[in-house]
Formats: sequence, C-alpha cells, structure tokens
Amino acid sequence: MNGPSGRMLGLFAGGGDFPRHLLEALTKAGHAVCVVGFRGETDPRLLRRAAKSFCGSVGEYGKMIEFLRAAGVREALMAGYVRHTHIYRKPRMDSLTSRIFSGLLDRRADTLLTAAALRLKAAGITLVSAMPYLKSLIPERGTLTRRAPTPEEWKDIEFGRGMAQRIAGLDIGQTVCVRDLAVVAVEALEGTDEAVLRGGRIARGKLVVVKVAKPRQDFRFDVPVVGVATVDCLRRARATAMAVEAGRTILLDRPEVVRRADRAGIALVAV
Repeated sequence: MNGPSGRMLGLFAGGGDFPRHLLEALTKAGHAVCVVGFRGETDPRLLRRAAKSFCGSVGEYGKMIEFLRAAGVREALMAGYVRHTHIYRKPRMDSLTSRIFSGLLDRRADTLLTAAALRLKAAGITLVSAMPYLKSLIPERGTLTRRAPTPEEWKDIEFGRGMAQRIAGLDIGQTVCVRDLAVVAVEALEGTDEAVLRGGRIARGKLVVVKVAKPRQDFRFDVPVVGVATVDCLRRARATAMAVEAGRTILLDRPEVVRRADRAGIALVAV
C-alpha cells in the first residue's frame, strides 16, 4: 500500500546510519518504503520499520530486484555502505549477479554500481538520488564548530582538497589525510574511518582530514557521508581538523557531530 500522498519506493540499505535517516525522510514525505537489506551490513531494526523488506547476500541481486518488482516499486534509492571487500570473499551469486560481474571491465565501485543501476532500469525500476530528500542534512560553506581552522590547518586543507579531488576522480577513494603539506593516508576499499585511523597511526597527531565528492559524482549512489562515527575516528586519530565539501556532503546527526568535535577541539568546516 502506498503512503497517503506518496508512492511505493525501494531502498537498498547498507550499513551505517545513513539508511535510517533516509528512511525517516522518505516516510515523512508520505512514501511507503520497501527496504532491501544486505546480510551482515544492514541494521535489522531498519528492516522491521519498512512497509516490506527483504534481506539477502551481496550475490542475490536478482532476488532483490524481483522482490521490488513484486511490491510494485518503480523508483529506488541507495544508502549506506556495502563493503567492497565482499568481492574477494567469492560470495555465491544468482544468475543475474553472475552476468553483471562477468560483463565488467573492472571492479571499481562506480563500475559495479553503474552496472547495477542499468540492470535495475532494465527491470523497470529507476534509480534516483536521495539528495532532494535530505536538503536539511547538506551543510553550506562555512565553519561548523566553535573553532575555525588555524592558518596552518587551512594550508593542509587546501593542499588536501586538491589531492582528494584527484584520487576521487580516479575512483580510488574520497578522503585524504594530511600533515604538514604531505599526504599520509589515502582512502581506498577500507572506507573513510579506517583511512583516518591509519593516517593517525602514521602522523601521530596534528592530522587534517579532507573528504570530497567525485568531480563527476553520481549522487544516486556513493554519496559522501560524515557522522558521529567519523568524528570518533578523528578523535582517536588525534586529528585536529576536517573539511568536507559544501553542498555535496551529507552530515548526519549534525548537533551531536558538532558537540563531539567541539569537545575534542576538532575544527570542522564545509568548503
């Protein structure tokens, strides 16, 4: 059954807090939501809050699409992380998933997700961006915490921003960790939080972290997200500042993120 003023939407929900925020926004907008979860990634509580739900392994994409079609879904969204390292664990794949993988030129995130979106469209379901539903979570340009970056931190931010845009353009990652105008860690398959912790072990303090969107970011998937867990990693890594891209980043639980950053003395800015 559709929502009172909306329609039935599908939500591919991975790990993290992002899917919860998006489900709340979609429901508030009057839509009923069918959630597709991933075993070992998706919070089970999220599945219980959906109008309908299905939870499968990363190799069951065909079953996921059939579930959405049977529910009458014609538009779907993606939110949350599904660890890219699953591709090295040789998951059991249904026939559709096997065909997708056999046709890939490489296994970069963009390549995989674009192929998944095309298969979804072939089944009559359009993948759409979550950004229009989350405008209140997208920070504008400016300092978000009480403390602004120092002149030295600003130098690292500007340097790191250029480096981050380069690696993002190559679909390697979206985050770099910098100290004294040197890149000490680059995000790859492990994700932002692990990259920050690795950067902290190398830099041993005074770390500056920069996270950007890709130059040609497809906001239907892989949206840059920062939340409470990220700030906790910054504190553990003894980072002193973090910059995110204004207008192109989702900031979850902003009051709590800012409170924890302020308490740790971390300058958080949108540039």
